Amino acid sequence: MVKTKGHRMVLLSGVVTSAIMLLFHQTFLSRNKNAAEFQECGLDCLRHDTKPFILQTPGCSIPDFDPLHPSVARFRVKRPKKYTCSRRRPLTEVRGLSLLLHRDRAEEYGVAEDGLSCVYQGIVRVEQDPKNFTMDCDKKFGLKKKVLLRDAVTPIDEDGVLVSCHSNVKKLYETVHYFLQPRRSEAKRKRFQEKHGDHRQDMLSVLIMGIDSVSRANMRRNMPKTFHFLKDELGALDFQAFNKVADNTNPNMAASLMGLTEKELTETCQPKRTKFDDCPLIWKNFSDAGYITVYGEDDPYSGSFHYNRYGFVKEPTDYYNRPYMLVSHSYTKHNAGLSGSFVLCLGGEKSISVIHDYSLAVANTFRDTPYISYYWNTGITHDQVEWASATDLPSLEYLRKLNESGVLDHTILFFISDHGIRFGDIRLTYAGLLEERLPYFFVLFPPWFKEKYPEAWKNLNTNTQRLVSNFDFHVTLGDILARAYENNFTSMPTMPHGQSLFQEIPDNRNCEDATIPEHYCTCERSKQVEANHPRLRKAAEFVVNQLNYGMEAFPGCIKLHVADVVRGRLGQNRKGVRPDEAKTKTISVVFTTLPGNANMEATVRQYEDNFELTADVSRINKYGNQSHCISDPFYARYCYCRDLLPSESPPVSM
Repeated sequence: MVKTKGHRMVLLSGVVTSAIMLLFHQTFLSRNKNAAEFQECGLDCLRHDTKPFILQTPGCSIPDFDPLHPSVARFRVKRPKKYTCSRRRPLTEVRGLSLLLHRDRAEEYGVAEDGLSCVYQGIVRVEQDPKNFTMDCDKKFGLKKKVLLRDAVTPIDEDGVLVSCHSNVKKLYETVHYFLQPRRSEAKRKRFQEKHGDHRQDMLSVLIMGIDSVSRANMRRNMPKTFHFLKDELGALDFQAFNKVADNTNPNMAASLMGLTEKELTETCQPKRTKFDDCPLIWKNFSDAGYITVYGEDDPYSGSFHYNRYGFVKEPTDYYNRPYMLVSHSYTKHNAGLSGSFVLCLGGEKSISVIHDYSLAVANTFRDTPYISYYWNTGITHDQVEWASATDLPSLEYLRKLNESGVLDHTILFFISDHGIRFGDIRLTYAGLLEERLPYFFVLFPPWFKEKYPEAWKNLNTNTQRLVSNFDFHVTLGDILARAYENNFTSMPTMPHGQSLFQEIPDNRNCEDATIPEHYCTCERSKQVEANHPRLRKAAEFVVNQLNYGMEAFPGCIKLHVADVVRGRLGQNRKGVRPDEAKTKTISVVFTTLPGNANMEATVRQYEDNFELTADVSRINKYGNQSHCISDPFYARYCYCRDLLPSESPPVSM
């Protein structure tokens, strides 16, 4: 096989859940039903409807592991992770376009009312020239001159402000507030009113709320209240066989929001690392149709289009919270006294609640005009599987407020994740492998939708029991914009990837049909073999050779070697990509490399003595600063920098 330098690569495995494990689960439930730690809704919140398969169709069978399966039960927290960002009430808050100052709360901060001095500074985004920009093009902000807060209510004409309160020279309080200034959407709102008047339901708003790195199974395990509320209270559609199409957030969101594979993204608008301004993000289509556009994330340094990437030179949406979030991180970020690479708190608020509140403000402000909003929460859940539990109550509270506000009567809510946890001990289990590829994906329609569009509703329900991917999400967003569910799709063009969820997906659909690479495909056609199986070792060595070849471009990276094979699976190729497919084997292997003790996971195809990678190689443990000597975001997962090797001691003179 001809080697391709910088080739991108990754794994797959499978075991069928046995009746014995189901029996174990039933016994476990009966013994622990009244466990004190889940008194509110108990283990019932886990909705133990586990079957042998998440999906079992002619085209795809996906094993279903109970969230409390013995191999992963230890990753359910006994009590949800809790922390408090502040025990004192805030000194300031937003009401519409005004900033409220609560002097009566000064004593909570150890100062008399007349000893409290507060100022605010407007926050501005520092833009670079679209023809002459650097990697800092979306990372700069400026602060305006300080303005003293004199009154209890102060009108604000800024998009965001940094508020600081002092007593003499001691800083007591610091926070960032956001304001949805009408000037940013005034023209769109006016045009919509002139064209549509009171017919608000003709154009449904789209609200995308994401939490990073949470599988559907981990949502059941560590976010049971949210899971229960979505399914049983709100009646949201649960697409339980939603299968990711790429490794991490950026390429999965490229599929969801642009309809592009990683290769197509490179060919279309990212030939090298550069701005995303020229990429076909679907909110541009919505904007052209008169929708207000909104984008907000809780962690600007791990953003969907920013981690080791440029982001945007020009603001990509009408409302873009990034400059104000950069200030929040610079001035107010803390982790409530806990250690770890989290972003738990922004001032006195939980980071996820800041995004939730921003979303609620948008929804309430734009009741009269349709909008599309994209929100992403990374700070709490990205690094550890158990920390999903810390988002359960905030998410439940958010969904309740959203429901009670009435805005869901004209809004489609996508409550989603991008993938499961990508590293840690859980990834050494087969259940963890499946979870990493199967994020949660819920969709909530207005209550009147199913009566008005029964055919579309029937298809949506059918598709909750079909293999679904990010590309289907993208096509569905396009159909929402075109209101294709109204006309039976007679005029809708076929898309290169994906199928609308408003149309019934065939039950013989497989991963290739859904544009899911072999490495990320969870459809089962393999069996586990012993770790010492010779094919596994050969496959691991082939993968490492490919990585080493690609890293020849980085002299600072040392050559890797296979240390141990941890586990693996052998299977038949799923669909005929060659006439001689019966002779083509699929090998999934987990192995460690030296130096650096990296845990890798890869899927390769073998035909006779030839191997080929099916996708990226997954790094399933953290690599910290091992690759500090390079800036390439792809090879940073694998590189072990030469300067980290222990230096040899000089010979001792005799």
